[in-house]
Amino acid sequence: MNQATQIQTLHTDPAQVPKLSNGLTPLLSGLLDSRALGIHRAEVAFEQEVLAKKVDRFGWDRDAGTPTHDRMVIDWMNALQDFPIAEVQAACAAAINANPNKMPNEGHVKAQILKARSEAIKAVPRPYVPEPKAPRPNADAKARADEIMAEFKKGKSFPSTPKTPASHLEPANIIGEGAQHES
Repeated sequence: MNQATQIQTLHTDPAQVPKLSNGLTPLLSGLLDSRALGIHRAEVAFEQEVLAKKVDRFGWDRDAGTPTHDRMVIDWMNALQDFPIAEVQAACAAAINANPNKMPNEGHVKAQILKARSEAIKAVPRPYVPEPKAPRPNADAKARADEIMAEFKKGKSFPSTPKTPASHLEPANIIGEGAQHES
């Protein structure tokens, strides 16, 4: 797919853009070639210009062409280049709705995108994984459980446990057969 087709696909048919297993679009900086990414970055900058004119109708143009203005646009492009333009537009609208009297910065817009993506992931139904069934006790385990319950009914404070040989605790077995134990 060439760069023009990549960008056109992002805007005209978002369903054709590859999706991750969670349904989200992968980060575009890894998906687009450099020319297509440059075009996308310009579209992100355009969205910032539109947003700035909506909020600051008279002050934004006076800074056009200055290093400060250029730096703000570059910061927007760097922060938002990984997201489809539809997500950027929706996040700009959400940021304005959240605080109508303030120009959101790229951090506010990115936070809105990440919030929307988080909600989208939460909305994806999780596959049902049944809990494993507990193994049924065999006859020996059932007999031992019955013994323990009988001892409790007799008034003992705790059941006796079967005695196991303590030979595994002998120094020769801990150090190894034939090893000399030094004192």
